[in-house]
Amino acid sequence: MSEILLEALAHAGLASATAAILPGWTERFCERHGLPRGAVDPDHYRRASAKTFSSPLAATIHYLTIGSSQDFSPRDGFSPARYRRLNPDVELAGYEPFAHWLRFGLAEGREAEVPRDPAPVELARLLSHRPPDGRRAKVDVVMPVYGSRALALQAIDSVLAAETREAYELVIVDDASPDPVLRRELEALARAGLITLLVNGRNVGFVESVNRGFAAHADRDVVLLNSDTKVFSGWLDRLMAALRTERTATATPLSNAATILSYPATLCDNRLLPDAQVEQWDELCAGFHEPPVEIPTGVGFCMAVRRACLDQIGAFDGERFGRGYGEENDFCLRATAAGWRHVAATGLFVWHRGGASFGSEREALLATAQATIERLHPGYAETVGQFIRRDPLAGARRALDVARIGRDPRPKRLRLGIRAFPVPTDILEIVLTPDLPPHGGQYRLVPVGAGGYPNLPRLRPASSTSEMSIILQDLGVRECYVGEGAQGNLEWLAHLEQACRSSGVEWISRP
Repeated sequence: MSEILLEALAHAGLASATAAILPGWTERFCERHGLPRGAVDPDHYRRASAKTFSSPLAATIHYLTIGSSQDFSPRDGFSPARYRRLNPDVELAGYEPFAHWLRFGLAEGREAEVPRDPAPVELARLLSHRPPDGRRAKVDVVMPVYGSRALALQAIDSVLAAETREAYELVIVDDASPDPVLRRELEALARAGLITLLVNGRNVGFVESVNRGFAAHADRDVVLLNSDTKVFSGWLDRLMAALRTERTATATPLSNAATILSYPATLCDNRLLPDAQVEQWDELCAGFHEPPVEIPTGVGFCMAVRRACLDQIGAFDGERFGRGYGEENDFCLRATAAGWRHVAATGLFVWHRGGASFGSEREALLATAQATIERLHPGYAETVGQFIRRDPLAGARRALDVARIGRDPRPKRLRLGIRAFPVPTDILEIVLTPDLPPHGGQYRLVPVGAGGYPNLPRLRPASSTSEMSIILQDLGVRECYVGEGAQGNLEWLAHLEQACRSSGVEWISRP
């Protein structure tokens, strides 16, 4: 029976009858798509879809063939449409959202709630910093500020606290903030010489505030830094090193929330706290020493801009993009047309709160900005699409995944099949699990309970012994446990066993 016929039967209301008549075939169909019996809550799904099902299997068939595309919730609290929206990489790869979340998303930390804003930094702490040496500065760090006092003070504190050899001046543009406490604190920082404060007489919006910051010193390069970011030691040195490569107009770091530069999952906002884990990621990036990667556009949350490019093509277009969104893309496309290029500074990671601006207006503003950019720069969407399909940043994300696992001090164990004994907490277990359609036939490496690692290399039945050995060595695997239900043909398992033995990995088989 073809999947098209099964879908037709489900549309005809015959999912329950099909599941009863062909239980073996329909169970295999569900398992192939990552949703075995019991994954879908039949009572909850009946209410969500207004349908009646004779069994959990019938509900799962209906969900896979119809319900997922119509956003019927398979379990309390899960929305397929929301998961697709929050994780565009899942949609781009063609995964079914609920199956992806169960198999990979939970382990990767996806669908997390938005972290709460931090407590505001005490003014006394901010005033304890040594003022930047603005007299020698060749760079202005420009930060527009309006609301979100706690995030803004955290961002300012991180810049002032970060060690850097690069002399800079921190230029804060107060866009007529409605928060009197924030305004007083910014004024105190300016009196102490810690920041240069520019105050707009009225609210002019993000883009014009940025342009005012750009104009503060006409002989300096500029770093545009959002007020919902956090930077770490050495950040400015590494960012400016990437900017000062040949014919580079902009340089943008990796971040948890930076669309094409997002990590661990790309093309989405990874909701993370700005904690020691993220600072460690930046330390790992700093050790890569890889050349910058050319990208089609910079991302404005933290974007270094060459003054020579500003002088040639002008600042952001406040008339068309005054309220925000799209202004940096338009700027970058104008720079590209003038012979400049844009790079990802893969040796740097900057935390970004992301998604906090404009509230419910965000989606509408994004759509308007995208339409405006496509009208001004025809073909831009296809250029970005080609970049996403080529994914030249995949290597950087994979290297960071591997480096994070390498930093974990616990012994590493690779597992196939069902675990027959408990794993001690002092062992990091990496499960080798079959990938989901449309990537069937490949195997994903999923570390258990260790955060998101969606970029680890996949293993394929055609992978050579040497390829497998390199992956095992990079991950620091010490033993491989093959338990009941291990999937894969015997020839492939023999290759994996050979790779383990040649790499000094203990092979443990327990039928």
